[in-house]
Amino acid sequence: MRRGAVALILALALSALPLPVAAEVPEVPFGTACGYGADFPINGGQFFTQTGSNTGGGYPVVDDDAAKFWTAFQELGGYQIVGYPVSHRFVLHGFLVQAFQKMVLQWDPSKDGVNVANTMDIMNREGHDEWLATFRQVPRHATLPEDAGVPFSQIMENHLALLDVNPAIRDAFFAVPSWLTRLGLPIAYGDFGSMVAMRTQRAVLQQWLVDVPWARAGQVVFANSGDLAKEAGLFPAEAIAPVDPHVPPADADLVTIGSEMPRQGDAISIRVHTAAGGVTVSWNGRPAPLVCRDGAWHALLGTASTAMAGPHELQVSVGERMVDISVELAERPFPSAEFHIPDSHEDLLDDEVAQEEREFLHSIVLRVSGGPLWTESFQRPSSGRITSPYGERRTLQPGSFMSVHEGVDYAAPTGAPIPAPNRGRVAFVGPLTIRGNTVILDHGFGVFTLFYHLHDFSVLLGQVVERGATVGLVGSTGRSTGPHVHWEMYVAGAAVDPIGWVDGSLYMLGEAESYVPARIGDEPVAG
Repeated sequence: MRRGAVALILALALSALPLPVAAEVPEVPFGTACGYGADFPINGGQFFTQTGSNTGGGYPVVDDDAAKFWTAFQELGGYQIVGYPVSHRFVLHGFLVQAFQKMVLQWDPSKDGVNVANTMDIMNREGHDEWLATFRQVPRHATLPEDAGVPFSQIMENHLALLDVNPAIRDAFFAVPSWLTRLGLPIAYGDFGSMVAMRTQRAVLQQWLVDVPWARAGQVVFANSGDLAKEAGLFPAEAIAPVDPHVPPADADLVTIGSEMPRQGDAISIRVHTAAGGVTVSWNGRPAPLVCRDGAWHALLGTASTAMAGPHELQVSVGERMVDISVELAERPFPSAEFHIPDSHEDLLDDEVAQEEREFLHSIVLRVSGGPLWTESFQRPSSGRITSPYGERRTLQPGSFMSVHEGVDYAAPTGAPIPAPNRGRVAFVGPLTIRGNTVILDHGFGVFTLFYHLHDFSVLLGQVVERGATVGLVGSTGRSTGPHVHWEMYVAGAAVDPIGWVDGSLYMLGEAESYVPARIGDEPVAG
């Protein structure tokens, strides 16, 4: 085929490519903090920003040598029962405590566990009863005369009898698992007109007699006793001040590279250990898009089998701060093979045609349409044996035409279905001169899978296909010596070894919270 005709076909194919569309991982503006308004794992526990007063800051809940508040938080039922943290750890009346919306947890070294603090009793001793009654409709603490000089079993019976005044509150009280541990004993009952309330040692149960935004008439709800104590000023100011999780660590701890010794042909995951906005990552001067996951920014880089072994430049910026990191790319041995092309296919050894087709493919795989579309691990597109590995150095005869095999070939019969390795959008479907009938899937985040030499197609341009859906049938079109599945994978514009994606951990980047396009300084990079 003449070069001009090839160029016309490729130009028409390129013009048919769909425009980038929004990915399911939401795109956020450059400068947005990672994980704002959410919680994310940290060493030994979790960091919560939900109660950070819209500052983006919050409070860590962790296990360490001093206390195991993270374990206790989970065992007590998590945020649904305990509420989100509203303080850091601090010492209250000689005990190490941490306040949450619904209760205050007090560390007890003697049992290597927590007690639920008597928050409402403490507020009484600290002189907050008048404020509670006037501004928060909480009954004042009441001492029962019949408690004097009797054993605890009788005291317990006296206080539980207070619940008889309101059957709905009584039922709600006893419906709480381990009610004595979580609520303590009933202390006082009060009628505030539109609402009645039972004060216990550790909580307040309210029954609203009219509809309010947070409760229906007659419904019993629990007031957030931890929030009440915080609002009343029971906790020191330094204990309730949110901390900023976005402050980056020192240069030496800022970046983690997914592989300690990446090799030629690897996809390399990069984790930037900060939730700060304004993060950029570039690899050998090429900017990379980012996703937010677990309170940190992540990038995905690609290295071809032909990439130079030795040092490569990774540059990470956080605002005005710039960190240069030299990443050593290890040399990887690749096999070699010689192929004899039939006389009928000798025209497919034209180097100009090969170059033109390669440029067309790169015009597709260099684009980034949005965030990841996948959430599962990648699967191989054939159960057949590998007949030609990734990176194989080939000599094509006649003419000793040199070529690098940028994918993996699997033995498969003509007409066998080819399943999609993962969820993606069809970025190209059609015939190419050398690669034959071709399907390209865009998985988002600069990740593409490509299938060549197909006998027939099963998808349409722009179609979203799910993991395992048939994209086409095995064939031997184009420059091929027999039917097989040719699977190729591009990451950040580089043809990587797809085997490294099968059942690996890179798929976890698809579970991202948000996505930021690649940028150089303040300028976005066109996808």
